[in-house]
Amino acid sequence: MTATNLENIITRGHYLVINKNETYLIHQISNKAILKLGRDVIDLKAAIGQPFSSTFKLEPIPDKKRHYTLVMCNDNQARNIWSTNGSGTDNKLITDDSSSQLLSTDEIIALKESGESGQNIVERLLENSKTFQLKTEYAQEKYLKKKARKYCDYLTIFKPSIRLITDVLYKQQTLPKTIALRFDTLAQILCRVNLDPGGKYLLYENGSQGLLQAALLNQLHDNGCLVHIFSSTSEQNALRAVKAMNFSETKIKQMLTVSLYEILNIKNENNISAEKDEEDVPNCSDEKKRKSNEAYTQIKKKHRPITSTDGLNFIKSNKFDGLIVVCREEPTEFVKTLLPYLSLSRPFVVYSAYREVLVSMYAEFKMRRDVVFLRLTDNFMRYHQVLPNRTHPDVTMDDGGGYLFSGLFVAGST
Repeated sequence: MTATNLENIITRGHYLVINKNETYLIHQISNKAILKLGRDVIDLKAAIGQPFSSTFKLEPIPDKKRHYTLVMCNDNQARNIWSTNGSGTDNKLITDDSSSQLLSTDEIIALKESGESGQNIVERLLENSKTFQLKTEYAQEKYLKKKARKYCDYLTIFKPSIRLITDVLYKQQTLPKTIALRFDTLAQILCRVNLDPGGKYLLYENGSQGLLQAALLNQLHDNGCLVHIFSSTSEQNALRAVKAMNFSETKIKQMLTVSLYEILNIKNENNISAEKDEEDVPNCSDEKKRKSNEAYTQIKKKHRPITSTDGLNFIKSNKFDGLIVVCREEPTEFVKTLLPYLSLSRPFVVYSAYREVLVSMYAEFKMRRDVVFLRLTDNFMRYHQVLPNRTHPDVTMDDGGGYLFSGLFVAGST
């Protein structure tokens, strides 16, 4: 079996994306191959050796409560089909109370614990519903989808991709500990930085759980390079997305890591004086300078620098093709520190969840002569339901796309 074929096969130790009841999660198959979903325990051994995108049915294990094993099935078997026997014209005669369902909660739980399939449980619910036949066709469809998600006994295993990982991490966001990057925002960042597969890129990131590193590594060829600048050594799941992509050791070695503390030392070694820094920022308020100095001091005190000789030497001897800054802190000082490492006429992109931060940064950078083509944008995305006679935008949506500030670094005195 070729290496390409092995990449498309579920193997132990690899990460995968599991879809059950339209809920996606990232999971690594351990030696025991056990997955815990709520109170359910699922044995994944039957999935090992099968191709990705396979669908499996959950079969109860005898004498073990809420323990399941997997049985391979096709997509047609996984599709739940129920007979509706007609529908009503409107829902005005339906009263939303607990009396419409004849089965009690205890009886439904007993059916599930007895090993009854999800298909049969939903059929029993339909048979014992007083109002199902009175619902409109659309209301019946919504009801069946809701019950199928709740009692579904199928799951699908997908090969991790940047799109799937982005969606999973976005739904699991825990602000302000993590940065919620939507997939359209991530695509905009990669577009703005003019990503070249053979280029050299500088990334300052924290809080995205390694999503930016994974996206850049996924696009870079063997001759490309990524240098990741970090400020904290205590961040949890800092490289979760990178691990989830199952990159090879060769691909991982294309990413060099350097502490921000070491970058500041390089700046001091180059005899960039405090007076020069003040000239670089003519409109920077004393309050902003004080906060920036406090941030740098905090970094030095709380986190010991991790010296990467290869990364430091690479930064000293190369100019980069693009700069990306995605962080939870105020990014202005970080961008000004890292801009000199860019080649001329190369782009930089800054992401922030807060508009005010980038508006202030935009006003400050407009006064500089070494940056041009400055743009400050926000992303708007809305899902649409497309169905016969009921196509419309989704009623609920989020506006968590964040804001992007981008420009080009050119020659010129500041």
